[in-house]
Amino acid sequence: MSNKNAGLITQIYGIRTLEDALMCAELGADHIGIEFGEVKRTGPWQMSGEEAKAIFDQLPESVVKIGLTIAPDVDEILNDLSIYCPDVLHLSGNVEDFSPEKVKRIREAFPALRIMQALPVLAGVPYEAQWPHILKVIRDYESLSDFFLIDTKDPDSDIGIGVTGLTHDWRIDRAIIEATAVPCIIAGGLDGDNVAEAIRMTKPYGVDSNSRTSIPESMREPGGNGKDPEKVKAFIEAALNA
Repeated sequence: MSNKNAGLITQIYGIRTLEDALMCAELGADHIGIEFGEVKRTGPWQMSGEEAKAIFDQLPESVVKIGLTIAPDVDEILNDLSIYCPDVLHLSGNVEDFSPEKVKRIREAFPALRIMQALPVLAGVPYEAQWPHILKVIRDYESLSDFFLIDTKDPDSDIGIGVTGLTHDWRIDRAIIEATAVPCIIAGGLDGDNVAEAIRMTKPYGVDSNSRTSIPESMREPGGNGKDPEKVKAFIEAALNA
């Protein structure tokens, strides 16, 4: 049986080990992301540039390697990229802290690097209340971005965009996708149970999962894997057959 959405991109985050990354690649993930940087900002699982490189270097060339950062300081990011430059840099910090001018500096310093800009969609906030702000962010960043990652933002958190496990109003994703030519990957509480519905509603370039394809913290071995193979498989299969 052929996949209905063979052109759809599947993207997986929450990688903690080489075994995680190889498993996700074997199951068909097109993009694999790692939180990286020399300054610890996202938690103890964040990898240094050398640690991320050691994993990414062992993945198939066909897999797109993505480094996620929430650093607000452009010089810090440029230093991280000088240690290891992935295929794509995912800017997932607060857009209020990271201006388009800072993104321009990164593009000028690393012209071959692709940029994935996270677009924050607030959980529990009505479409009408946040669409004007989201549209402004799209217009401010679309000329600088190779991808948009549409993800849930916790209104009560100042730690960047995503990794909430929360869904949001998919009407906003659809409006974003219709408003820009930048390829959009949707995220935010997606798993094997709901990703097909999200795809049918929004018609995205790709889909992303972290929290809901990960092993719960309480069940993880210290230093062990972060991803649940069955959940990853279910997510990818549901996405490609939506």
